Amino acid sequence: MPVPPVTREAITEALNEFGPMSVPEIAEHLAWSRNRVNTCLTTARANHPGKFFKIVSYRMQQGVQGREIPVYAAQAGPDRRRPAFGAEHTKIRGQEYARRNRARAAVARKRRRGMHEVNPWSGLMPIGMRATANIRISIPKDNA
Repeated sequence: MPVPPVTREAITEALNEFGPMSVPEIAEHLAWSRNRVNTCLTTARANHPGKFFKIVSYRMQQGVQGREIPVYAAQAGPDRRRPAFGAEHTKIRGQEYARRNRARAAVARKRRRGMHEVNPWSGLMPIGMRATANIRISIPKDNA
């Protein structure tokens, strides 16, 4: 006699009651681990494709880097296609990387150009103070 799918039925009931949710939202709602919810969804979708759960949309992750996370619904049918990384996404990702690593890039650039000694603490200063902290003031000596 087969074991009844208790986990799958609880997830299906939660999705029917509260609408489409992602794996972290389902896990939080049912007070289960993400691993338990993800394993159930993955197994059900692999063994019975398009029968119990389908991906209705994708959502950007909050506070975590990475690709979009799928939002599941307790419906039969084909999944929505995963969005491709377009030119705009690549541009935004590059801008965020440059913003996070601005101080490191400045140190490397100054080291290559051999301009002057680099203060390792300059990345912690506000930008307005950095310019004045690296200026060398030369005082002319009296020749008398």
